[in-house]
Amino acid sequence: MKKVLYGLKQAPRDWYSGIYMYMIKNGSCRSNIEPTLYTKVNEHGKILIVFLYVDDMIYTGDLELDEFKAVMVKEFEMTDLHLMKYFLGIELDKFEKGIFICKNKYARALLKIFRMEIANLSIHQLQQVPS
Repeated sequence: MKKVLYGLKQAPRDWYSGIYMYMIKNGSCRSNIEPTLYTKVNEHGKILIVFLYVDDMIYTGDLELDEFKAVMVKEFEMTDLHLMKYFLGIELDKFEKGIFICKNKYARALLKIFRMEIANLSIHQLQQVPS
């Protein structure tokens, strides 16, 4: 009987090991400070940055992104979720002049947990509240 990879205790280790072997074999360097961060720079200065988090992968750069994505989908049976919109409580929006990062969704969730959705005290009002 075969066990599903996700059901095994060593699944995360196998996942990281497989990605590590692939990345190193294909010329990427693993960060000494963050072991789930890989970079690859070609002779023209173009870069590929790959970050792993649990069973998610984020990649960016200007070096062969479409080729990298195709190989990852094939080699590791991944699903391409396209442009990242939300990650670890952070919302991201890409615009022509850059990327906008905010935590509005996370803040709203916290307010809802503490039943404070309608709270709207300004700093001036907070300073006047007796201690």
